[in-house]
Amino acid sequence: MLPNRALERLGTESAVYGVILVAGLVVILSDSDAASWDVLVKVVATVLVFWAAHIYAGAVAHLGDELELDVPAGQRLAHAARHTVEHSWGMLVSALLPVTVLLLGVANVVSDQAAIWGTLWLAVVVLGVLGYLKVAAWSQLQWLRIASASVTALLGMVLIGLKVVIH
Repeated sequence: MLPNRALERLGTESAVYGVILVAGLVVILSDSDAASWDVLVKVVATVLVFWAAHIYAGAVAHLGDELELDVPAGQRLAHAARHTVEHSWGMLVSALLPVTVLLLGVANVVSDQAAIWGTLWLAVVVLGVLGYLKVAAWSQLQWLRIASASVTALLGMVLIGLKVVIH
């Protein structure tokens, strides 16, 4: 089991968002002719852009967190940016596993289609694990942990359903 501090940093809404972002992009970008390389480049670029936008938005949103009026603007901005970066690492880290599967397609370890489908199914697993771990942090009830994992993973299943319908 992950230490509580690691779970706090990675098991965030940003982590769930990162996995959903990758899976959603794979659904949209991949078709029967899609190459893993094309999908990978677009997914990584988009995740980095969204992460940077999240940092920017979070820094702006937290500029007023320091209630003392005499706090200099630079110090206020540094605190807001640091706070946002600490809470958004999960978006990048959670995207790494699904992106790694796309890399297997780029390296021709698996076919492009296997990499794309593997990425989607791994997203389901990662979402389920995040749902399970977050409830496990506060509940000993196994049925509740499994229910949380199932509901969270269901979102990934919906994305896979969309892939089937779209392509």
